[in-house]
Amino acid sequence: MGKVVVALSEEELIELQAILVDGDEKAALEFLQTRIAPKLPKKGIVGCDSTRPDPYLVRPVGKKR
Repeated sequence: MGKVVVALSEEELIELQAILVDGDEKAALEFLQTRIAPKLPKKGIVGCDSTRPDPYLVRPVGKKR
């Protein structure tokens, strides 16, 4: 299982803390969908994605190291 680190601005952190203190489930879901989900990496765009060829291991045809 991978780990994801998401950076929140001070404004977002205060908003999240208010949601947690209030226990507002609807606001919590909305916060996740609008503030967290867009920041999550998509498959194929992260540097450690195993589906992408490593440019240091793949060399152009006809060139020697």
